[in-house]
Amino acid sequence: MNFKEVKKTKVAYYSDELRDDFNEVGLSRPPVPEGYKYKRTNPINNFFSAILYHGIAKPVIGLFCLFHGIRVKNRKNLKKLKGQGAYIYSNHVSISDVFKFQAYVFFFGRRVNILGYSDSLSMPIVRNLCRALGFLPLPLKGDLKNSIALADSMDYYVREKRQYVLIYPEAHIWPYYTRIRSFRDGSFNYPAKSNAPVLPVVTAWRKPLIGKIPRQTLYILDPIFPQEDKTVVENKEYLHKEALRAMQEFANDTPQYEYIKYVKKEENN
Repeated sequence: MNFKEVKKTKVAYYSDELRDDFNEVGLSRPPVPEGYKYKRTNPINNFFSAILYHGIAKPVIGLFCLFHGIRVKNRKNLKKLKGQGAYIYSNHVSISDVFKFQAYVFFFGRRVNILGYSDSLSMPIVRNLCRALGFLPLPLKGDLKNSIALADSMDYYVREKRQYVLIYPEAHIWPYYTRIRSFRDGSFNYPAKSNAPVLPVVTAWRKPLIGKIPRQTLYILDPIFPQEDKTVVENKEYLHKEALRAMQEFANDTPQYEYIKYVKKEENN
């Protein structure tokens, strides 16, 4: 991570808001195996998966979130979904992002499936655990069969199972960033095709009572529903525009604690 200490404030320099990644994990992103089973339909596997998810993972992750002071605001907006599944869109600001949405203190009784890069497939045991917990690996560019299977599985989880699918449209991690980066509309094709709502969630940073590391507060914004008089392409554009606007406006209007200052390289020359 290209940070510099300037007057006790960390500064990160970036050049491309859409492509720069400050994630230090460094795992490879292998291709998704041919015929990867995105849908979990085997009843026996689902039984043990439910035990792992609800009985072990959610309580453990929930305790982790409570210990790290992660708060959730505006849970009342979940009621506006009226029992429907939804596609969650959130900013990507921490390695722990993928876990906090699965914590039992956030979404009672609903599974959260996570769309992400195929990093975990490079780890034999971890990849099986991740699949059981709802991880959906992105196929590499050009893998049409797995791309179709992925889209079909997300539609299945959201519409038939009334679960959530979590998407980070910014794609890359910018730790402790306090704004919403511009993101493309590609991933909004999923809710447009499923005719399903989008639930924007913004992670904001607040100053800790003790120490220097900021604490997270997750704000659940109003859900955005596809419009009946629009085509799939039009709804894709509409959902993207409204989600980006709502998230950026909320982040800009919410006071936050800036732990790392992000500066574009051209501004520093």
